[in-house]
Amino acid sequence: MSSSGLTGRLRRIVGPNASERFVLGAIALAVFVLTLIPLVFLLWTSVWSGFPGDFSGSFTVENFVAVYVNGSFDALELFGNSLFVAAGTTVVSITFGLLFAWLLVRTNLPTKGAMELVLLAPYAIPVYIYAFMYIVTYGSQQGLVLVSLQRFLGLESVPIDVFSRWGIAFVVGINMVNTVYLLTAPALQNMDPALEEVGRIHGASLPTTLRTISFPLVIPAILSAVLVTFLRGLGEFSVVAILGAPEGFDVYATAIWEAVRLRAPPQYGEAAALAFSLLIVTAAFVWYYRRITGRKQDYMTVRGRGYRARRWDLGGWRWPLAGGLWVLLFFVWLLPVLVMVLVSFHSLWTGQPDVTVLSTEHYVTALTDVRLRGAFFNSVFVAVASATIGTVLVVGMAYYTERTEYRFRGVVDFLSLTPMAIPGIIMGGSLLFTFLWVGRIHPLVDLYGTLWIMVIGSIIVYIPISSRIAVGNIVQIHTELEEAARIVGASWGRSVREVFVPLFKTPMAIIWFYLAIQVFHLLTIPIMTYSTGTEVIPVEVFTLYTRGAELELVSAISTLFVAVTVVVLLALRWFGVTIYDMNARSN
Repeated sequence: MSSSGLTGRLRRIVGPNASERFVLGAIALAVFVLTLIPLVFLLWTSVWSGFPGDFSGSFTVENFVAVYVNGSFDALELFGNSLFVAAGTTVVSITFGLLFAWLLVRTNLPTKGAMELVLLAPYAIPVYIYAFMYIVTYGSQQGLVLVSLQRFLGLESVPIDVFSRWGIAFVVGINMVNTVYLLTAPALQNMDPALEEVGRIHGASLPTTLRTISFPLVIPAILSAVLVTFLRGLGEFSVVAILGAPEGFDVYATAIWEAVRLRAPPQYGEAAALAFSLLIVTAAFVWYYRRITGRKQDYMTVRGRGYRARRWDLGGWRWPLAGGLWVLLFFVWLLPVLVMVLVSFHSLWTGQPDVTVLSTEHYVTALTDVRLRGAFFNSVFVAVASATIGTVLVVGMAYYTERTEYRFRGVVDFLSLTPMAIPGIIMGGSLLFTFLWVGRIHPLVDLYGTLWIMVIGSIIVYIPISSRIAVGNIVQIHTELEEAARIVGASWGRSVREVFVPLFKTPMAIIWFYLAIQVFHLLTIPIMTYSTGTEVIPVEVFTLYTRGAELELVSAISTLFVAVTVVVLLALRWFGVTIYDMNARSN
C-alpha cells in the first residue's frame, strides 16, 4: 500500500480533526495532572507511616493524631493566627484599595494620573521585599522613622511595631492594595451613574449615596477582591517568616515550612496532615468565589442608553484630599522604597544616615558573588521556562474551554481555578512529596533537586490568574476567520497558526511577561523545593536575612531585583505591551 493510501486510511479512522483532538486533549490532560496529582501525593504522604518514596511503610492515621490530638503542632493557635493575618490583610487592602478606586475613578480628584502610577508601581515589588522595606523604615531598632522620632523627641519607645501581628497584617495588606484597586476600579468605571444622580436629586449625602447606591452596584467585584485578599492572607508565608520570627509568631504556612525544611528529620507526614485542614478551608472559599464569579450577569455593565461618565465634584475638598492621599502614598509606598535604597549604600546601617560609611560594596557583592550570580541565572531560567510553557498551556486551555464543544470543558475550567485553594507553601510541599514518590519509579521522572520542579510549581500557582487573562481575551476574537480558513480547506493546525495566533499575539505576550515577572519574584515554591545548586534569587534574599540579618546586602539585592523588574515593565510599555491600560483611569 502506498504512503498516500495509508495516510488517507488513517485519516478515515481517526477523523479530520485528529490533530485538534490530540493537542487539546493533551492540554486538558496536563491541566488535570498539574492541578490534581500533587494533591493526591499530599494525601498519600499524610496517611503514610514512612517518608515519601519509602514503599516499605503502611497506611496510617498517626500523622493526623500527632497533629490534632497529641499536639505536635498547636493547630488551633496556628489556625487562629492565620485567620488574624487573613482578616487584617483583607481589612487593610479593601479599605485603601476601594478608597483609591472610588476617588480616582468616580471623582474629579486632581493629579490622579500620577497618583495611580505610584499606586500601581509597587505591583513589581514582591511582598517579602515589602517586609525588608518596612524593617529599615519603621522597625523599632533599625527603622529610620522610629529611630529618628526617638532621637529627636526624646522618646524611649514608639507604639508602632512592624514585628507584631498587627504589623504583619498591615504589610501584607498594603502589598495587596493595588490588586484590590485593579479588581474594583473597572466595575466602578463601567457602572451607570444615573442612580447616583437620582440619589443626589433626592438630597442624599455623599456617604449615604456610597453606602446605599454606589458600592452595592459593584458588590460582585468587591466580594471577589475580598475573597482573593483573604485567601492570600490565609496562606501568607514570607512576611510572617520575616517579621513574625522575633516574636515567635507562626501561621500554618510557616509551621509547614519549618516541619519540612528546618526539622531533623523532616516531618513530612505531619506537615502533610497539617496542610490538609487549611486546604479544606481555602477550598471552601474558592468554591464560594467560583459561585459568585460564575454569575456572569452580575458583572454586566450597568448602563442606560444615555450613558455618560459623570464624576462627583469634590469642590473645595479636591486639593486637601489630594494632599492627604499624597502624604499617605509617600509614607506607605514611596518612603520605604527610598529608605531601602539608602540602606543599600551603607556598609553598616544603624537606623540613621551616616555619610562616613557610605559605600557601594554591597552592590559589588551582589553583582560579583558567584553564588548570587548562579541564583540570578537560575531565576531567569525558571522564569523563562515557566512563562513559555505556562503561556502555551493556558492559551490552549482557554481555546479548549471557549472555542470548542468538546466534553469536560466545564471540568477543565473548574480545575484551572483549583490552585487558588492551595497556598504556595502547601503546593511546594505537595510537589516535593510528589517527586519523592515518582522519582523512585524511573530516573526520567526524578525531578527532585532540579530547577524543573520549580518550573512546574510556578506554572501551577499562576494557572488561575493567567487563565482568566487568556479566557477574558479569547472570547473577544470572533471565530469567523478560523471558520473561513477551514471552509477553504485549511487544517486545524494551519488555521490556528496563521489565523488565531496572529490575532491573539498581544494577549499571549501579556500573559508571557506577566508570568515571567511573577515567577521571577516567587518565593514559596522555591523555598520548599530548592537544593544545593538550585537556589534562586528570592531564596537567597530570604536566607540572607533569616540566617544572617544582613539588611544592607539584602537591601542592595532587593534594589537591583526591583530595578530589573521596573526596567522590564518600562521596556514593555515602550514597545506597546501593557498588562494594564492606565489611560482609561487618568482622564
